[in-house]
Amino acid sequence: MPKRIYFIGIGGISMSSLAVFFAVKGNLVEGSDLQNCENLSSLCQFGIKYNIGHYEKNIKDFNPNIVVYNSAINEENPELAWAIKKKKKIISRAEALAIICKGFKNVIAISGTHGKTTTTALISEIMREANLHPTVHIGGVLKSCCSNFLIGDRKFFITEACEYKNSFLTLSPSLGVVLNVEPDHLDFFKNLSEIKQSFNKFLENSKAKLFKINEFEYCLKTQKFQKNYFAKNVKKNDIGFFFDFYENENLIGRIQTNFQGEHNAKNALVAAIVANFYKIRIQTIKRAIKNFKGVKRRFERITKISGAVVIHDYAHHPTEIEKVIEQAKRYGRILTVFQPHTFSRTKKLLSQFTTCFNQSNQLILLKTYPAREEEIKGATGKDLFEKIINKNRILKFKNENKIYVKSNHIYKLINYSYFIQKNNKINFSQNIHKKYNSNLIKISYFETFDQAREKILNEAKKFGCILILGAGDINELAYSLKKFKK
Repeated sequence: MPKRIYFIGIGGISMSSLAVFFAVKGNLVEGSDLQNCENLSSLCQFGIKYNIGHYEKNIKDFNPNIVVYNSAINEENPELAWAIKKKKKIISRAEALAIICKGFKNVIAISGTHGKTTTTALISEIMREANLHPTVHIGGVLKSCCSNFLIGDRKFFITEACEYKNSFLTLSPSLGVVLNVEPDHLDFFKNLSEIKQSFNKFLENSKAKLFKINEFEYCLKTQKFQKNYFAKNVKKNDIGFFFDFYENENLIGRIQTNFQGEHNAKNALVAAIVANFYKIRIQTIKRAIKNFKGVKRRFERITKISGAVVIHDYAHHPTEIEKVIEQAKRYGRILTVFQPHTFSRTKKLLSQFTTCFNQSNQLILLKTYPAREEEIKGATGKDLFEKIINKNRILKFKNENKIYVKSNHIYKLINYSYFIQKNNKINFSQNIHKKYNSNLIKISYFETFDQAREKILNEAKKFGCILILGAGDINELAYSLKKFKK
């Protein structure tokens, strides 16, 4: 008998795909979210109704058997409060994912601080190329099929495994992958040591384990064997990166990617290791990786304005930001636009955030996307703006749009006068720009997308790339620039 399942926070990238899975299995599914978003628009084709706003009437009228909620929902939410009062079966997003996993012969779970979505997508594309018909749950939209969830058969289930609130510990994967481990989600974890403990528990729960040893080196461990895999002779070319793929000391083949970024070459290596573990032929692996079309919001080319390529990326952690800026340098001068994601992340990683934009030529900071959080004093986008200025000992002029950042204390004004700070004295120089102009970084702060958009359009002709970064709703700003294509 079909169940009636209600999703609180159904617009999330993971929640929306789980809702689809339960719907196609014959259950009656409905849900709600605080605001309309792109993920909601695809639900109607699966017969899933949704409400905008969290109100008791929504869930009361639907009267579900099961209620699924995400990590942003607390007991004060009127829909969850009603479900508790009526003693409905209530499960978390992670528990819903674990229930789905139990129906599959092989569960491949991809975890790590960075690269989960791209690696999950690559593995999925290789298995599709091999005609293995995987079912896929991914934290992004695959460009090849315009979906974040693929329904396949019961042999393979491929999913991202998120460490936030230890949600990935509900899983018992056939193969658990840890790409990398860095400080993040420090509103939940106390420190890096605690984060590492959680990832170790995740691996303990996995029958087979794949984890990083060194740069471009990973260990695959099962009850029967242990093997090391390498990428050697990693080189960049016009298409992307290529590398020689080794199992222990045996060359399996040379792999070519069609996307830039050394970090993405590592993601391709992990995908190749997973595919090799499941005995997929190297020719199939090579073909799928070379033809990979990517994931929306992962170095996604949006449009071109006044000669500048507009790229949008989900990067919201300092390490990710540095890598994406490095990836964008091939286009020339870079204007980076960043929306901080959550106050807790900004506060805990503030030192890294003040330096991760150093390779950009100009920076626009936006108001923080709060997600699940209340504002934290000293951790807003405006606070980050001030911290970057203070860290670089910037001279504050009356017009904030005339502030330039340079660690060796060289400053530039809009009127092209140049100043050097020496021993706390300001000396004027007219000819310094020839030596230092290319290294100057201009920084601005805006509260709204409209203000940022106006600035972008005015500045675009000075740059080869406009890089729009963040995991919040900044994609709306990125996609809105399509209207101004020149």
